[in-house]
Amino acid sequence: MIKRYDSDKMKQLVFNIYQAYGFSDDESEKVAHTLIYTDLHGIESHGVQRMVMYDHFIQNGKIRVKSQPEIVKQTDVSAVVDAHFGLGQLNGIYSMEVAIKKAKEHGVGIVTTRHSGHYGIAGYYANMAAEQGLIGMSSTNSRPAMLPTHATKAFVGTNPIAFAMPAKPHTFIFDAATSTVPQGKIEVYRKLEKDLPALWVAKNGDEPVYDHNDTHDLDLLRDPEANVGLAPLGGVSEATGSHKGFGLGIIVEVFTSILSMGNTSTEISPADLQVGPSQSFIAIDPAIFGDKDQIVNRFSEYLQNIRELPAIPGKTIYVHGDKEAIAYADRKKNGIEIDDHTLEEIMTIAQRLGVDYKPFIG
Repeated sequence: MIKRYDSDKMKQLVFNIYQAYGFSDDESEKVAHTLIYTDLHGIESHGVQRMVMYDHFIQNGKIRVKSQPEIVKQTDVSAVVDAHFGLGQLNGIYSMEVAIKKAKEHGVGIVTTRHSGHYGIAGYYANMAAEQGLIGMSSTNSRPAMLPTHATKAFVGTNPIAFAMPAKPHTFIFDAATSTVPQGKIEVYRKLEKDLPALWVAKNGDEPVYDHNDTHDLDLLRDPEANVGLAPLGGVSEATGSHKGFGLGIIVEVFTSILSMGNTSTEISPADLQVGPSQSFIAIDPAIFGDKDQIVNRFSEYLQNIRELPAIPGKTIYVHGDKEAIAYADRKKNGIEIDDHTLEEIMTIAQRLGVDYKPFIG
């Protein structure tokens, strides 16, 4: 069952948990903000739902509480960051702040980061740039999950791409995995005991898996030796565009692991403590192309023209960022949505760390 919880109270609980791990007050605040931001925007697959995975990695040493990101190479417009296996959200915020600073000084900032951790939603970091009046982009690779077109084994990560640009009445934000859905969405459906509604998972290259009770196949997702994986954007056939999602996933690999000399998707393993995902962060100042206000106004008019197109009866035309803005208004007023299974995971973590969770979930 899904219930609503006050976002400010849940943010305080998350803050207390990360403080109990040994993160500083500033670090705990940043992590809590990113996770609750995600749930406030209706992306439950990557909000507090992810805390149990981070807890496992903190316990086994894959995430190192005291690690700090470090610039190991840079120019006026670029940098390579070694994250030293710190928490992904902290690495992501640090790296995008570097990119933003370079963009404000030189028009463009491109940062590629290695040895990081799962950093939540890519859109959070792209939006950091948009909040500063810049265009933002971010990507991350991940351990093998996606089936290359015609392959029977996963090889590419879900490798999302996020883009954000200032607009009116709210920021345009595109954030999507290059697989049909992210791994976290499969996890949410299984927690809710819901069957998969489309070809999100395939075995033996092209056989769909729909049943949430199919533990044999779904438990093997991201096992590089198993004949099961996530479908690329476009499904599993070239006729439906499978090669497009597959190709986009490879492009993400270039901007994350190849340029940073970090770990590629195929080298990432949850069991290997010496490897971690690679990420990229890009900030661009629109002013290098012309008057910034005119550019934003022109883009806003363009988006509004799309919204006002004739729609299928009973349907509404949204552009990217619209649904997130609607979700934010609803969840800020009525609470974020958390399923019972995820809440139980959070309470178990809090109890082990000696954090009192009762005042925050009533």
